[in-house]
Amino acid sequence: MGTDPIYAKNPGDLKKAMMKSAKMAVLIFALLTVGCHANKNPLKAEGAHTGKVVRLPGSPYPVSQSPQRLFVVDDAQFSRAQILAIETLQGVVAQTRPEIYRVRGPGYARWLQNFQDDLGVRIDETYRSDFEGLFSHFKNRISGYFLCNPNDASVNVAISLCGVRQGVAATPETRPVLDRLGIPLLGDVRGEGINNLIQGYSAEFSRKGVCYQRESMAFNLADFAVFGRFISFFAPISGAITKEVFDLLEPNSPLLGWGDDEFQLVQQSSRHALFVHPADWAINLSTLSNFSAELHQQTPVLPQENTAGDFHTVCFVMTDGDNIQWLLNDFSTDVRWYGSPDRGKIPLGWTISPAMSELAPTVMKFFYETAANSKRGRDYFIAAPSGLGYVYPDRYSDLAGFSQLTARFMKKSDLHILNIIGNDRSTAFLKPFLQYPEVDAIFYYDYSNYSGGNGRIDWIAGKPVISGRYNLWKGFETPASLSAKLNALPKNSHSPDGYSLIPVHVWSNGVAEVLACVKQLGTNVQVVAPDRFVQLIVQNLKPGK
Repeated sequence: MGTDPIYAKNPGDLKKAMMKSAKMAVLIFALLTVGCHANKNPLKAEGAHTGKVVRLPGSPYPVSQSPQRLFVVDDAQFSRAQILAIETLQGVVAQTRPEIYRVRGPGYARWLQNFQDDLGVRIDETYRSDFEGLFSHFKNRISGYFLCNPNDASVNVAISLCGVRQGVAATPETRPVLDRLGIPLLGDVRGEGINNLIQGYSAEFSRKGVCYQRESMAFNLADFAVFGRFISFFAPISGAITKEVFDLLEPNSPLLGWGDDEFQLVQQSSRHALFVHPADWAINLSTLSNFSAELHQQTPVLPQENTAGDFHTVCFVMTDGDNIQWLLNDFSTDVRWYGSPDRGKIPLGWTISPAMSELAPTVMKFFYETAANSKRGRDYFIAAPSGLGYVYPDRYSDLAGFSQLTARFMKKSDLHILNIIGNDRSTAFLKPFLQYPEVDAIFYYDYSNYSGGNGRIDWIAGKPVISGRYNLWKGFETPASLSAKLNALPKNSHSPDGYSLIPVHVWSNGVAEVLACVKQLGTNVQVVAPDRFVQLIVQNLKPGK
């Protein structure tokens, strides 16, 4: 069985294990099939039937055509070596049009069911557990295979070459099947490393992205590396090899994957004008990214909040929405997060990456269309750190280009508030974002302590930059201690001290803990969603008003 650790983006590199069970996955898939038929979400993705996929001009993300039929494979039925071969095949086929989809856990089962129910994609179970049958069906779509070892640098060499040579990655375990099918050997790359790749093939790879992926994680993300013709590699983040790869890339390109040290990964990427998508456990991106969807958050049904007087106003915002793999996996189903039965009982903010509008637009649309929206409570999404991807603006070497790209993706995603994690909140690093009309405000967190700004509110380009006041985070505050502190704060809508932004650390707290805190707040403390929070601050505090 085992666990799939989700690498939580936070100081200390905390992890949260996502349990995986083959029998449970089958059961959940069946339950979701029934549930989705009973409660359809009309995604109606633009381009889903025509094959056309809409991209913003200058988008860094690869694209082909929308799927019409998907052959489903069940991860629980295959070895990791077989999955490596399958996902590289998936990426090669997707270069023309995606036709393969892996099921692993309830999140991915849900997205598959949405494709069938709401987009009319045909789902074919013929090869659900048939490795040889799958390769027999697609063998004429590939040029051959690269032989590699499963857990050393050669696996990343093979994955990288598969994208530019339309091959699949094989190990000694899977080679006999491919040989039996007459699929030719393109090269034995065992013993080769990233240096061989750069020296021999660098001109053939896309300059618009890279996958930074541990060799032991090769059964994830490889489909997207192959689909995008990206280099896939892993090396010390501050080393010469990494610099050599990064120097090959165009400014404002994504790095997908994760590393050993969060701060160094984001810092080094930022210095090379690359933005990070935590995605080392992500699968099916070559399929999910080849849809389009019109994205609109729901028009709020506003309660009658107090706009002035003796009240303290609080806004809770969940962290880590830049974590692509989490959004695709159990974010939507786990009772701690978007699957919580308590969601909708309070106003609550969620962070989400604007990149989801092109990496997984139908998933993003699902979140918007299933958001709570009542006078009692509602869900509202803001752009996750620190824009299109995770960067430190104070380290980023092309901030003008990145901020412009962020604004365009925020518009496409119907996001209006930007969450930034950084190390310096100087105007020079924040104004590039606030100059765009798509950005109404910034929620700013210091990397070392998300509430290090103690609730400070600054005004840049006539817009508020709002700091976290306290953290609902294990080791900082509990629901009880936080509610006590909030109850003791000034009740004055015309003072910055009358407003509190609360980052909620999702790996140690969920919706239930936020609700527990809210239940302990006094009657003169009101909780609002992020958009209303910004509206009240602008209405009551903006200089000159």
